[in-house]
Amino acid sequence: MKKFLLILFCNIAVLFIVISICNVLIYKNLLYVSINLKPQIKFEEIKIDGYETEDFTAERIKITNEAINQFCGEERQVFGENYKKRPIVILGCSYAYGHGIKNKETFLYKLSQITKRPIINFALCGDNAIESLKHLKNYINNDKKNKETIKNAEYVIYVYMHDHINRYLSTNFIYENYFLIFPVKNIFLKKIIEIPTVRFLLSSYQIHKNIIGKDKNSNSYNNFLYNSEQYLKKIMLIMQNEIKTYSPNAKIIIILYDQKIAQLYDNLKIKYDTDIQNSKIWDELNNETDMTIVHSKDLTGFLFDKNYKLKADIADWHPNGKAWEVLTPKFAEKYIK
Repeated sequence: MKKFLLILFCNIAVLFIVISICNVLIYKNLLYVSINLKPQIKFEEIKIDGYETEDFTAERIKITNEAINQFCGEERQVFGENYKKRPIVILGCSYAYGHGIKNKETFLYKLSQITKRPIINFALCGDNAIESLKHLKNYINNDKKNKETIKNAEYVIYVYMHDHINRYLSTNFIYENYFLIFPVKNIFLKKIIEIPTVRFLLSSYQIHKNIIGKDKNSNSYNNFLYNSEQYLKKIMLIMQNEIKTYSPNAKIIIILYDQKIAQLYDNLKIKYDTDIQNSKIWDELNNETDMTIVHSKDLTGFLFDKNYKLKADIADWHPNGKAWEVLTPKFAEKYIK
């Protein structure tokens, strides 16, 4: 009996240590696991002309003679702060932020100049709508004036680009936003899920349950695409609800930046991202909510090609100043009063 209790105690102690280590690693963001979509979608390592991503980034800097922080590190939060009209809030990633282009070439600057409105930007490189809203929350928590500014916003614009669906499908994203995506009312259950290891495992489980699926046809592309569409629609509705808590009277506009997706990717990923971009859920959101969905191709009449993308970038995707010069005036004229 003593031997049994000793073994049991040792096992419990080892389990406790392992869980504690996992909790620390997850809490400190040292354990990052993205969703493994195989065999549904094969995401191969991105390469171009023999360069790995980091090497090509260095080559890009060499070619352009630009400092690294000029690609995604400049301070770009407020434009046109002296304008008296109600402000516009921007959500998104490097597209909206203006990766690789000068301040006056960005969508932010041009939109402010054309509409004569203050622009409050929460788009940062590598982000998405939900992450942008976290920056917004920090902004209003820092100053009561900031809170009134955001509350008074007349428009909130989210610039969606093809890779956002993949960011929303990462285990890390689910983990960070678990209770926002999967609300838990039971206080005791919520306390258990707050344990990092438990929440991390549940995040992975939710992806497999809600996206990949359990049925015998779960390996089919169409099933995976349908589940992804429904999940993305859910995220957009969450975004809408969150925006309304900060800017209750704002008009929400989602710009779908249509383009030819970089050929560096696996063909199936290109198809997947394109199908999501052209999904019927955008029409559903446009019809079922008060959000306005805008396809950039409907304003410009074409998918952006290499003449409208950065020439020296890690891939042929980020829009250059010319792209925003074409798109912004047409967008502002049609959608901003």
